[in-house]
Amino acid sequence: MIKSVNLAQPNIDFRSVSKKIKPNDDDESKILEDNMSTRMAQGVQKFESALVDYPVKGLSGDVNSNFYEFLSMGIIPYLAGSAMFMVLFNVANKYLDLFSKEKAGIVGKKLGLGVVLFGVMKELSKNFVTKPVKSATGVNINMPYANKVFNLPKGDGKNNGNDTVWQQRTVFDSKEFYRKDLLDKSYFEKVAKKVGLGEDLNDPVSETSPIIQNIVATTKTAKSLSSYCWGALGVCLAAQDAWIGFFKSFTDRTRFVKNKDAGFFSNVGNWCKNFGKNTWKITGEFFKSFGKACIELWNGRSNDSGFMKHAGKGMILGAAALTTVLTANAISRAKKMAHSTNKETIDRTKESTVI
Repeated sequence: MIKSVNLAQPNIDFRSVSKKIKPNDDDESKILEDNMSTRMAQGVQKFESALVDYPVKGLSGDVNSNFYEFLSMGIIPYLAGSAMFMVLFNVANKYLDLFSKEKAGIVGKKLGLGVVLFGVMKELSKNFVTKPVKSATGVNINMPYANKVFNLPKGDGKNNGNDTVWQQRTVFDSKEFYRKDLLDKSYFEKVAKKVGLGEDLNDPVSETSPIIQNIVATTKTAKSLSSYCWGALGVCLAAQDAWIGFFKSFTDRTRFVKNKDAGFFSNVGNWCKNFGKNTWKITGEFFKSFGKACIELWNGRSNDSGFMKHAGKGMILGAAALTTVLTANAISRAKKMAHSTNKETIDRTKESTVI
């Protein structure tokens, strides 16, 4: 007697993307909310691991050391080099005479501020590209997610005491192999509608994937080129004389003097009040100096002439123009690609035979 064989279970649902099931708290890899809090938490976790865990694993030849960890450690040379850069221009000041010390101190502080503004403006300016692209196409290349990775045993069935580790990544880290499994069908339908591919597609995942990959490639390139221009602009802003007032606000801040006759909580309260006043004053002076530095960079110094007089204008306008052009290119290419895919496959003006 021959029995029938079921090659598939009746409860299996064949579809391009399975129904999205919300994972439990820390069970599976999961998409995170794209906000400042998430970015800061991811940054802190990556920095701590890159400073302590990843170098130890790499240098010891740990079987679980991987390329993600190697790339994450790239932040350490940047920070170490920046710190050394600032130290070299500030530590030697004590060997100079009073006049030279003051002048060298201002230059050193400008260089230190330049390092900070480079990093801040480089990071913030990425939104000038990613936000418009997300608005026009629905694709957010910065969509964060926590990736759960299972450690390999180190031998003899032993593990390193931690079966799983978490990596802070983005869904579109890889153009070709982005995490489709974390996105539900409605996401691809939304992208298809925004780029002009149409609605009620037979397979929105397959039909939108080439367009999404194109968006990821062009947007990442635009973001990289644009952000370095804005970072360089931050260095130029830090070189302006408008920051002298900001630097002076640190030296002129009110020092807290402990009152020996007052109680502990009274002194703590006075310290907090003094700290708040100084913070408010220094913060206000920063934004005031930043505004003046922008005006000074735009107008040029009074003793500048020719190219140097208009160099600041050129940098500001150049960064803005490059960002605009590259962003428009990413959006227009996606729309054009969707339009060419969405065109009718049958030319109704020509004769055709129906079989």
